[in-house]
Parts: sequence; C-alpha cells; structure tokens
Amino acid sequence: MPAASSPETSYNGRVNLTPPATLLRRTTRISLLVLHLVWGMAAAGLAFPLLRPGQRDRFIMAWARRLLRVLGVRARLAPPPRLTGGALLVCNHISWLDIYLIYAAQRVHFVSKAEVRNWPVAGWLAKKTGTLFIERGRRADTARINVEMRALMQDGAWVAVFPEGTTSDGRGLRRFMPSLLQPAVQLNCPVVPAALRYRTLDGEYTAAPAYIDHISMWQSLKNIVSEPGLIAELHFGDPILPDGHRRELAAQAEAATARLLGATASGTAPQTPVDPPA
Repeated sequence: MPAASSPETSYNGRVNLTPPATLLRRTTRISLLVLHLVWGMAAAGLAFPLLRPGQRDRFIMAWARRLLRVLGVRARLAPPPRLTGGALLVCNHISWLDIYLIYAAQRVHFVSKAEVRNWPVAGWLAKKTGTLFIERGRRADTARINVEMRALMQDGAWVAVFPEGTTSDGRGLRRFMPSLLQPAVQLNCPVVPAALRYRTLDGEYTAAPAYIDHISMWQSLKNIVSEPGLIAELHFGDPILPDGHRRELAAQAEAATARLLGATASGTAPQTPVDPPA
C-alpha cells in the first residue's frame, strides 16, 4: 500500500499534497543534517582548542563539503587562485548555502550582519569559524570591521564579503557596494572575484536555494532538501590588484563577477527585501 501524501499549505493559501518520495527524501536529509550539526558543534567546542590553525581550517572545509552532500548538493568547485598572502574574496549572493559552498573550496573569514551572532546553532558555529560581525546601520562599525579585515589579510588570511548586500534569485547581479573593499585598497591586497550558481540535476536553472522574498529559514531548508538533487557551481576569476579608489575597485570586481556569470552587471537582479545572513 503506497504511503500517504502529506498536505502542505502554499503561500497562496492552497493545500498541496507532497509526494511520499519527497517526504522520505526530506526527512532523511534533515535527520542527517541534525546529526551533522551536532558533530560540528562537538568538534568546534571540544576539538578546536586543541587543533592548530591549519588543522581547524581543513576541518571546516571538510565539514562544509559533507554538509553539502547531506543536503543533496553536488558541488562543482573550480580551484581558487594560488596566492602567497591574504586576499579579499567577493561573490554574488543567492542563499545561505553560498557560505558552505565557498568554505568547501577555500578557507575564508566571512563578514556577516551582527544579528547572525545571536541565532541558535548557526550563530555559535559562525563565531567559532572566525566570522566577523558588523552592525550595518552604524557607519562607525564599518570602520571597525575594516580594521579587523585588514588585520586578517595582513596575517595571510582570506576574507569574504557579498558586496551586493543582499540575496537575489541568481539570474542577475546587483551593484557592488564599495565600503568593505577599503581594506584591500589600503593594503594593495588582491581582490578575488567569484561567481556561484545553482542548477537542477538536468542542468537547468532553479530558484530552490534562493533565500529571498521574506522566505523563512525553515521553508528555505525544505525547498532545498525536497529537490532530487542540486548542482552548485563556484568559479573564480583572476585576482584584481587595487589601483585607485574603492569605487573603481568595486566596479572592476562587479564586472569580473558578471563575466563569470554570463550576466549583465548592475541592477539586473530582482529587489530583495529580506536581509539574509551575509
């Protein structure tokens, strides 16, 4: 006897029936995700203090790759450019999955909105992995974050920002805001443009991972794990050496990211009122 479908209410108020296969897929992946999060928290709390920085970095990257597999995401990662020192990574922004896709390819320190620090589990893990938290409404806090970014890059680390400032559905690119590019200008540090996109297993565009339109984190997770599978692609462009003002640098980085995406730069992505994790 076939398993019963589960009723779900969509945004338009209609009740949809979820096929049994989708329910099984979703339940299995979320159960594995819970176990993976518990493992990550135990390692971050107990093992991280005992590990050398390089060992922690390798663990974070391996944990991120495993997370993507648990969620049914097949990562196709181009190798990042080999650099002898620190760098500033700039990338388009679609989903909270972006963070783990980048972690899977390169150890970075993300810059995130301050509210994420107080989120259960995610905020704690973000702090343990060296995320920098910024209060976006305070201009003085941007100066503070720039100092912290500069210190990390001077020490040879990579820092990652999403200069669009919000997410899109992945079909375009919004204007890159220049404020967080100032440390690269001051240090004459390379800026590495990157571009990511998500596809179905058939190679078609999908909006399933997009964290937009006031969608909740729970609904976003369900959208992802309900898919038969997703392909996540991450590509890197040639490093850009700053030569002038940060606005010029932001325009160069935006154009480079647009070329990687095959998109038109500046304002082509839908407006996104939600303020997701950076």
